[in-house]
Amino acid sequence: MLREAAAMVLIRNVEPQGIEVCMLRRVAKSSFAPSAFVFPGGAVDKEDSSESWGNYFVDSDISLSDKQLTTYKIAAIRETLEEAGIMVASFPHSLDISTTERASLNKNHLSFQDILKANQLKINLKEVLFYDHWITPEGSPIRFDTRFFIAVDQFEQSVSHDDQETDLSRWASPTEFLALYDKKEIKLMPVTHVQLKRLSHFKSVEAVLEYVQKAPVVEATLPTFIYNQDGKPSSVKIDLREGEVEYPIL
Repeated sequence: MLREAAAMVLIRNVEPQGIEVCMLRRVAKSSFAPSAFVFPGGAVDKEDSSESWGNYFVDSDISLSDKQLTTYKIAAIRETLEEAGIMVASFPHSLDISTTERASLNKNHLSFQDILKANQLKINLKEVLFYDHWITPEGSPIRFDTRFFIAVDQFEQSVSHDDQETDLSRWASPTEFLALYDKKEIKLMPVTHVQLKRLSHFKSVEAVLEYVQKAPVVEATLPTFIYNQDGKPSSVKIDLREGEVEYPIL
């Protein structure tokens, strides 16, 4: 069964090298992508599609046609706060979400709406851009239908892992993460590697945003497994707009 999920590709300008991206390492005991560096993200919750969300948007005129995408955006913003301790697209801009509130959110003692209300915040959905869409290959024990979003950290917020789902966190350039992967010092899922490689071609946040805003309608990327003689997946094949690529199963 496919689970709806959302991920946040959070970027910022850093002189002179260009952009940095926020990444987290999943714990080794995780049932999905153990020990891999990932973008903040996770499964969509029921509350992410609540009808009351209109009260928490800067622009409350959200059309019905945007409702599904809006739910994914809320999930990506919430997961970024839960996993990375960073509040994205809030208005007025505030960095005052306490560690206590974040812990209560992770334990489901407080809802995301509770935290926004307590801090007198709303969400500016226009600051979160739909970027990419991937579906986990058939045959995977856990499958996700994931939307990826781009957002900008304009206030140099520190990333802080939660020591539950993730145990390491850092800002670094896409090129640096790719170099560590090539040296086999970190683990990346194919989707993450593809995203970082694409981002490595941009020299500024402004260039990324301009590209995303002008990009054509996003269609789902559908990786497929290639199986060995024992009937076990040995690699994953992906048809990208850049061409076909193949990654080994780690």
